[in-house]
Amino acid sequence: MQPDAQLPFALADVAEIAENTSQWQARWQPQVRSIDTYRVIDQPTLTMAIIAFKSKAFLIDAVRCARACPVPPGHRVEVVVADCGGIDELRPELNTLCDRIFTLTPGIAVNPARNTILAFAAGDLVALLDDDGEVELPWVQNVLPHFDDPRTLALRGKIVFKNHRYFTALARHYDRGPVVVDDSLAVEGNIVVRRGAYYRSGGMVSDFWGGEGSWLSYALIKAFPGGRVLYAPDVVMRHDFHQTWGHFMRKSMSFAGMLEQIAASYPNSDEFLAYLRQEWERAMPTGTQRLDERLARIGLLALRQMLRGLAKFKRRIQRVDRESRSLRQ
Repeated sequence: MQPDAQLPFALADVAEIAENTSQWQARWQPQVRSIDTYRVIDQPTLTMAIIAFKSKAFLIDAVRCARACPVPPGHRVEVVVADCGGIDELRPELNTLCDRIFTLTPGIAVNPARNTILAFAAGDLVALLDDDGEVELPWVQNVLPHFDDPRTLALRGKIVFKNHRYFTALARHYDRGPVVVDDSLAVEGNIVVRRGAYYRSGGMVSDFWGGEGSWLSYALIKAFPGGRVLYAPDVVMRHDFHQTWGHFMRKSMSFAGMLEQIAASYPNSDEFLAYLRQEWERAMPTGTQRLDERLARIGLLALRQMLRGLAKFKRRIQRVDRESRSLRQ
């Protein structure tokens, strides 16, 4: 796994990783209420980390799928859960499935939770997985060869629908087709990253969501010029883009004006915003869709555009109202 130190994109060496691990643990320790260890995995190659907040029974399914993945000879894998609150009723069964469970500050946001897990993960590689996704069984076997190339800093896998074919047809970025291509980590719930590279890049930005995977990709490439972030078509997860009409509406409206929100939060973010726009405008391959999936996607896109327009209009009205009240005072 260790690259040639002469390469311009050489990853952090062992000493740097150890130093950064100590720094990250000191920084994120206040978010950890407890760490329950059920099995000690000695020097795992890979940590599979599932972030859970108010999860239902689907979390058990996600952990079972991770646990069931065959591991190639000579490698070890640890399966951990970040308990961000609201999963107490699942803990008895989780305790039998997980190697470690991290109980974090209740209600911690997803990106600080991810950073906390990276601070305490033992694997050289760390997977960040959705609590409602199910990895397909060759997942671990398919992940590892991609990192034989030292230029690979991180990868994102392919996502196929679990229960909701038409909602998931809306997410064309879930499936880039059958060939490995350079991409960004635009599916944050099915990614794998080198832990040392994550530390040097600065990790996930804590203050926004809806573009944090792209931010991490940007930060990784900036930290390691010449490195690669890949789309890996053989690293497959079953996951639905939306589960209900209510979820579709909330998510559609929350992403409206995302670029403006990032710019407001990070005044010096021009370089990242340029990277993000370039990513969105780049012609990327996509998997094939059935006729009914294409028709569903057209209809859902039109509805989403209308919802985003309403959300932007609502924010404009609120801003004008605030300015008006300020002037009256």
